[in-house]
Amino acid sequence: MEKREIRVAMLGFGGIAKSHKRGYERLEKQGVPIKLVAVCDIDAEQFTKAAKINLDGTPKWDLSRQKLYTNVDAMLKEQDIDMVDICLPTYLHKEYACRMLRAGKHVLCEKPMALSSADCAEMLSTARECGKKLMIGQCLRFEPLYLFLKDAIDKNTFGKVKYAMFDRLSSHPRWGFEGWYRDTARSGGAVMDLHIHDVDMVRFLFGEPRAVSAVSYDTETRWAVINSRFHYDDDKLVVANASWDESRTISFNMSYRVNFEQAEVKLESGKITVYPNEGEVYQAELPSADRMAEEIKYLAMSILEGTENVTNPPESAMATVKLVEQLRESADNDGKPVIV
Repeated sequence: MEKREIRVAMLGFGGIAKSHKRGYERLEKQGVPIKLVAVCDIDAEQFTKAAKINLDGTPKWDLSRQKLYTNVDAMLKEQDIDMVDICLPTYLHKEYACRMLRAGKHVLCEKPMALSSADCAEMLSTARECGKKLMIGQCLRFEPLYLFLKDAIDKNTFGKVKYAMFDRLSSHPRWGFEGWYRDTARSGGAVMDLHIHDVDMVRFLFGEPRAVSAVSYDTETRWAVINSRFHYDDDKLVVANASWDESRTISFNMSYRVNFEQAEVKLESGKITVYPNEGEVYQAELPSADRMAEEIKYLAMSILEGTENVTNPPESAMATVKLVEQLRESADNDGKPVIV
């Protein structure tokens, strides 16, 4: 494909979309040939109000350089766009991803890919039929805090992993269009919306487990709190926890601790500390990178250069959704292991 600028339209301008918007602004400053030209949301108030989510809450957003729409058909008719960035609620992912692909657009779709692996398969099939690229926003695959860990595992920097434990904890979301997070049928609960980050990261770091098991309990949604175990053929212990039942006065927290043969690595409060068995404790030096910007850039360059997505292919995102389904199956059966 001849090199040119990728023109992007965004669907939905709620909380996560504002983080995407910041990513486009950073890429423009870097000279990356991608431009957000249009934003569509059925609620015009989203264009002016702040949205407090786990990641951030910013009081003002400059949309003066984007054409704003409340009707997707009008946007598609008026705008010459190459790619659509879908930041809609989860229950709308399949419908709009397939619709945009059939309209001849490449698609970046927020995680989770869809509410079921069957819906994911339909999205994949549509992308293949239309000859367009589809990528899912599993942004931790572009996050330096997790890429440090990936590099240490792949290079055997500290020896083999003995155990790995991941936590992702939040109060129940009070934001979201028409309270969709609080409806399990539309959000999939914490296990699908929140826990999926660490489920995907476990697969990214360690490969496919041979089995999974989980226990959970329900609150406003099903599977609101879950403890998951990933079973591998070697003797390492891999566990992940997620919660939408933390106190509303506690801030969102993501962390991990990974015990290697020669050191322990901890992510706490946004910093990685390495505790060697011998030698001085130190904080890891990480590159300055925004995970949202990096995932957008990766897809844009794969479109421009005609390269394959090997870091975050949609087939892998579907496999992560499937693994979440198996964790729910185990949780619904008193933690009985499910063979993957």
